[in-house]
Amino acid sequence: MKIINLKELPSCIATVAQWHYQEWGALYPESVLKDFQSDLEASLLTVSIPQTWVLEEGQCAWGSVSILEKDLPGYQEFSPWLANVYVEPSKRGQGYGQQLVKVAMAFAQQQNLYPLFLYTPDQVSFYEKLGWHTFKDDTHQGKKIFLMSMQSCLTHTHI
Repeated sequence: MKIINLKELPSCIATVAQWHYQEWGALYPESVLKDFQSDLEASLLTVSIPQTWVLEEGQCAWGSVSILEKDLPGYQEFSPWLANVYVEPSKRGQGYGQQLVKVAMAFAQQQNLYPLFLYTPDQVSFYEKLGWHTFKDDTHQGKKIFLMSMQSCLTHTHI
């Protein structure tokens, strides 16, 4: 398994979009599967934001992570966002999620994109282990969420 930029495996966009839509589509009720696919395709066109990386083995994607300019409606003052952290269920529990997040954090550090933001309904402890801090809780689409930030990966976690 290795982590590569989506630009190196664009053939997996449909699969990754399907994961994201199934996992988070309810949080974006105005969006359809094609919107998730279009968002990933935007990652192919830039050297900064948005960016997406995939966990790859044998030309197949097994996970993803992105850095996006905007992610949570109502919080436009915050940017950029860590998003789309996903690992196929059969590959979970092996540290791949942490590896994906660390690759995105290293890119953010290299590009001087800090602070980074994210929101999660249920993975606060996962991100806290990587040095993220909750700064607010809220409700989005009827679900309790936690907004988290990372000021700099160099001061919080080893990459």
